[in-house]
Amino acid sequence: MLKLKKLQILGFKSFCDRTELKFHGDGVAAIIGPNGCGKSNISDAISWVLGEQSAKTLRGSRMDDVIFAGTRDRKPTGMAEVSLSLIDPEVYPGADAHEPTEVEIQEDMPTADDWDESEIRARAADETERLTEEAQPGRIEEGEESAGAEAHSDSGEIAALKRCTTQNPEVLDASQNPASPDDAENPASSEGIDGQKVGPQVVLKIRRRKFNQQQFRAGEIVVTRRLFRTGDSEYLLNGKLCRLRDIQELFMGTGLGPETYALIEQGRIGQILSSRPTDRRAIIEEAAGITKFKTKKRLAEARLDDAKQNLSRVNDIFEEVTRQMNSLKRQASKAERYARLREEMRAKLRVVLASKFAQLDQESGQLNAQIASLSEEMRQKSEMV
Repeated sequence: MLKLKKLQILGFKSFCDRTELKFHGDGVAAIIGPNGCGKSNISDAISWVLGEQSAKTLRGSRMDDVIFAGTRDRKPTGMAEVSLSLIDPEVYPGADAHEPTEVEIQEDMPTADDWDESEIRARAADETERLTEEAQPGRIEEGEESAGAEAHSDSGEIAALKRCTTQNPEVLDASQNPASPDDAENPASSEGIDGQKVGPQVVLKIRRRKFNQQQFRAGEIVVTRRLFRTGDSEYLLNGKLCRLRDIQELFMGTGLGPETYALIEQGRIGQILSSRPTDRRAIIEEAAGITKFKTKKRLAEARLDDAKQNLSRVNDIFEEVTRQMNSLKRQASKAERYARLREEMRAKLRVVLASKFAQLDQESGQLNAQIASLSEEMRQKSEMV
């Protein structure tokens, strides 16, 4: 059984700034607040990160409605990101440890300075200045030789930021990269060198590098989903890019699959009771753990059908090649017979020509002898006269 450990939300619906919810213990966690404060958006974020594809289920008309649309004081963001952390208590180290005290929970939670706009902007300026200094050629401080690879990576990213902002001014569109107080965390509103807006592709590259640097413990599953206003989206499983199918297969049979029963939103029970028998059967099969086997069976049958079609196609190709081979065999036989007959004709022609040459040579000798005899006879008669 998996347990919910942490939920991180950024740019999703009403959560324009990075919000992190941590769940401790084995009891029931309740989220309370006035109407319209975004309680339902938390369950929508969980459904969305697990692969929900219906905008209607997420209470929207289009999928990009989940991206923070902005307010009178805040500009819209260019990306929505949700990360869900789950642990397996039987494998995850420290899962059976003591319950955290209130002091430990307070120490683990972000402080007010972490969300203060001025503090965030100051940290962003310091980070930009540090990366700029590290990007200067030949600048290696004493004691930083061991971190040369990291400095080289940061330098390459700074150069990439400059090239991106110089060669591709369209990535600086405010609609894709609006300003936000959370400039240090929000990839849709980060600032690059000299105060320029950083392109989303470059920021995403930096965020992926940070994801890859994270250490995931055994028994820990971190699922991340991102959606951009351009329509592009991606899924990550423990920091690695993956497909939606990989996530669905991972949670299939756990109650978190496509026909999930772990999330019961408002009106869901009435919808289940009034649904068709086939729909209720899908939910029961998901609860019984049959769905994953039926899905594997369906995929295996699909692969089998593809194999049968490929085999049928191979048989057609084999028959066609066989017909071509028979035709080529007949042509090859004719070509061999033609070559043999031509060689025989050439041999006989050489014999005929040699015989004809000998006969003509003999006749030429006889005629030369007659000419010589007649010439001698004519000379003698001329002398007599």
